[in-house]
Amino acid sequence: MSQPVKLSDELVMEARIAGAAMQRSIAGQVEFWASLGRAMERVANRTQMERLQQRATLPLSEIVGTIKEPAGRARLKSYLESRPFPRFCAHPKLARTFVREDADGTKTVGRFVRGAFEPFVDETSA
Repeated sequence: MSQPVKLSDELVMEARIAGAAMQRSIAGQVEFWASLGRAMERVANRTQMERLQQRATLPLSEIVGTIKEPAGRARLKSYLESRPFPRFCAHPKLARTFVREDADGTKTVGRFVRGAFEPFVDETSA
């Protein structure tokens, strides 16, 4: 049996944003977060939970709101640089084109086709 629950506007907005990215409804996203919290309480003590909460920097809605600002761009750049290889970034001049960077520094230009990266073939070398 479901029960109505009052939630803050901020939590609902964050659930809307996060849920859309994960293809969940607002209620589905809040239930997902609740199940994570319940699981965390089973494996972490109070001190560990408090430390985790302190590490949370900004609410998702504030992060999304700062994407186009210098701080948001710096945060995104830092995050992307921390990701494992291969890394992808938008090509600076060609629309819908990406540059793949491998661990050895090799850069390859290409596009994603049906979810797979396909490098452009250099016709001058063929």
